[in-house]
Amino acid sequence: MSRTTNTLIRKTLLTLAVAALAGGQAQAEEDAGAVDSAPVIVTATRFNASIDTAPVNVITISAEDIANSGANNITDVLRYQAGVGVRSLFGINDSRSTIDLGGFGENSSSNTLILLNGRRLNDFDLQGASLATIPVDSIARIEIVQGSSTVLYGDNAVGGVINIVTKNAFDGEGSNVAVELGTFNTRRLTAALSKMAGDTALSLNVDNLKSDGYRQQSAIENLSLMGELSREHGDWLYGTRINANNENLELPGYLYEPDYLADPTRSTATLEKAEQKRFAIEAFAESANGLATEINYSRKRQKATVFGDTRADLDTLSFTPRYQRQLGRNTLTMGLDVYLSRLDASGEFSNWSPPPATTINDSDSSRRSYGLYLTDGIALGNNVNLDLGYRHQRVDIDITNRSNVAAETNDDRRDHLNAADITLSHKHRYGGRNYVRLARSFRSPVLDEMWSYFTGNISLLNPQTANHLEIGTRQRFRHGIDLSANLFVMLLEDEIAFDQSIYSNVNLDKTRRDGVNLSLHAPLGKQASLQAGYAWRKAVYRAGPNDGKDIPLVPRNKFTLGGQYAVTGDTHLGINAIYTGSRYFGNDYANAGKKLDDYTRVDLNLRHNFGAWHVRLLAQNLTNTKAADAGFYDFGSYSAGYTPSPYSYYPLPERAFYVQLGAAF
Repeated sequence: MSRTTNTLIRKTLLTLAVAALAGGQAQAEEDAGAVDSAPVIVTATRFNASIDTAPVNVITISAEDIANSGANNITDVLRYQAGVGVRSLFGINDSRSTIDLGGFGENSSSNTLILLNGRRLNDFDLQGASLATIPVDSIARIEIVQGSSTVLYGDNAVGGVINIVTKNAFDGEGSNVAVELGTFNTRRLTAALSKMAGDTALSLNVDNLKSDGYRQQSAIENLSLMGELSREHGDWLYGTRINANNENLELPGYLYEPDYLADPTRSTATLEKAEQKRFAIEAFAESANGLATEINYSRKRQKATVFGDTRADLDTLSFTPRYQRQLGRNTLTMGLDVYLSRLDASGEFSNWSPPPATTINDSDSSRRSYGLYLTDGIALGNNVNLDLGYRHQRVDIDITNRSNVAAETNDDRRDHLNAADITLSHKHRYGGRNYVRLARSFRSPVLDEMWSYFTGNISLLNPQTANHLEIGTRQRFRHGIDLSANLFVMLLEDEIAFDQSIYSNVNLDKTRRDGVNLSLHAPLGKQASLQAGYAWRKAVYRAGPNDGKDIPLVPRNKFTLGGQYAVTGDTHLGINAIYTGSRYFGNDYANAGKKLDDYTRVDLNLRHNFGAWHVRLLAQNLTNTKAADAGFYDFGSYSAGYTPSPYSYYPLPERAFYVQLGAAF
């Protein structure tokens, strides 16, 4: 029996033991008196549902949790969750950060689905979801779903789903404004308005950030606007939402190890930059009778100077109607997802060897996706539920290389993809729940994974597929103590990844992910609380020349510990500590080099209210740890004498302080 299998068995037994012990203890407490707590509502099933009945493992983070933490943006909020991997290239705001549910490393942005009020933020290009478009003060809650949700959401939901739900005037009227100043010449202005006019609700949020950045040539300017106008009429809620963002970045690039050790604030010699403009408008409607739909148009315009000049214009139109109905013991959910995308992209690069020449590659690509899904939640009796789900998705891809009109090439393909899941769960009367889940997922390649900015070549990749097993428990004790634990196994085929050696995306040999997530929340009297988490990941190849090797940029262990303390009725202190384990550098598929160092980061937040005003002091990376979330290994260039080191780093900011002054009206 392999070492990995033995480790997995031990983790499985640990999870089941926790579930059994927690269930027995909670049952004893139920006999002494039922747990009295308000139900937490989530939208993980694409309709509002109690967290106790959702057929998935869901963790919720409230607006109050965010305000009391040391978070300055959404990336920080997610970093404080042990089961969420975060990789930040530059460490300021949410720019160029990727989120990882499941241990995907370099491929995480395409295997973790991020939603805004149920609308996907993952576009059908390699850019991934941009969290910088969402003002953190606009958030009502964040829902984190560990495990495949491909049946309900289709592409990208392989490792899990993160749904960001924003506030509206139905949650409460008011307005606020805040100014923040901090290290790296950081300046921030935020403002929000929520107003009711009869049965019509208006909400607006603006966030304007400017910073010189931690490193040389790493300045950032980000302006985000969010708005919602909605109305209740009879059984219906309908309205429109807009989300606009304009971001300008200087890109300091990577540092080779000697430069990183000498001065991590340095940048590369050349000035690289990126500009991104996003706009989305959505009309939505939902009924108490189980009908809901959205029609969304999104536009993204990107320009970048990295080795050369690139441009990408992406337009997407989507239509997502769905219906839920109760039929006896069955809760049926059915829906249609239609996404129509077009990408117009080009790359211009100067050759690095004489004679001087310029290569221009240009493409016009389209992707049409049609998905049908059906789920059935069956109440079997004795608090036992069986949840079944199935999705069929057709994806039409058409990619044209327009670089050379005389030799213009065109490739198109149609894929028929299927996903399914089955969950058996037992719910206790006090709110605890144990479950086992089997699922099959897929991921269709995005448009610029199959067309190269550098060469103009078209490579039609196979869709990625995976089989999933998940065992988990969620227990609720008296006095507000919550414990959740789950174990998962993913067996993937044709995983899509970038191969640095050929500057192209490829289908990998078979891979595997094993993981455990543990989360605990415990109040400590009336003034304090404790949150703790642990995540274990084992991501390996299971075939080919790298069989048994670790997949790069996936830390084996992550610990989080957070504490909240109400010093007085108006003063609140919060502290968050994060330990991230070592992991192999990116590109090191053979595990030939060393690992990126593990590190511990501590953030401190102190907030004081005086009347309608508040002041907030934030210290990030209090221990001044020198670290990097991302780094890459290139022994070939080093051995050929082209670089001073095979290791390159993207340093994270060292100690930083911020002060915020705000008022609510």
